[in-house]
Amino acid sequence: MTSPADQVAAISASLSREQTYVLMMRPNPDAPAMASRDLLRIEHHEYLLGLERSGILFAAGPFADRGEKPSGSGMIVIRASSREEATRIGNQEPYTRNGLRLMDVLPWQRNEGTLKLELRLADGVLKIDDRTYRLTKDA
Repeated sequence: MTSPADQVAAISASLSREQTYVLMMRPNPDAPAMASRDLLRIEHHEYLLGLERSGILFAAGPFADRGEKPSGSGMIVIRASSREEATRIGNQEPYTRNGLRLMDVLPWQRNEGTLKLELRLADGVLKIDDRTYRLTKDA
């Protein structure tokens, strides 16, 4: 019979760890006034798309209030080689760079979880968890 310590060591050895960093974003109460945030919203979206396409972005999205409406706070999870690199990447996010958000950087190891991926080449369908996408050819 193995000891609990041996069982814990076996569990730890079996995990497929991925070191990531959580960028916790929250509104800056001392944010500078801006006439319109529309252009900044576009820049934010393009910045996240760039991170996603380069394989840095793991996940991103807003937190919701009790009414399930965006609260102004959010989370970005990225792959980076160090906390310093994660901080540099986070500081380039447009809302943060322009002083509208404050950021906390937290190291996070993804140990468990599931992602179901199905690619059906014959009918051009990609399924990720419970979402289905129709694939199209680029012109």
